[in-house]
Amino acid sequence: MIKLVEKVLDYKKIYEFILGIDDKIRFVGIINDLGRLVYGGMRPGVLSLESETESIKIYMEFALISKLHTDFDSKLGEVLYSLTVRKKIKMLSFPISDHIIRLSLEKDADHEKIVNMILEFLKSMDKNKYEDH
Repeated sequence: MIKLVEKVLDYKKIYEFILGIDDKIRFVGIINDLGRLVYGGMRPGVLSLESETESIKIYMEFALISKLHTDFDSKLGEVLYSLTVRKKIKMLSFPISDHIIRLSLEKDADHEKIVNMILEFLKSMDKNKYEDH
């Protein structure tokens, strides 16, 4: 008999760690492979730039893009993170364990510092994927 052990993510731990990195982080969300927000939200006191309906569409888009990126894993290696820079904000995505950790940052946030701290944190959860970041 083969037992499959599924990694269980500690959503609260991830959310609190990332939100504590920098005050310029506006949003931290953990999105499942179906594009549903399973944990997280806006930093207290920060207003979202999009409506709730638009947010739902954005989460589904993130999930789809993340799935499409896996098509190239065998040739290019797994995606460690992705950065999108828009006129008003920056967005980061970190695929982990059939989920996506999604952040939005203020435009002037030091995204390199934030990325490096998150990758170090994620390394403790999956050394094989993040050992050579």
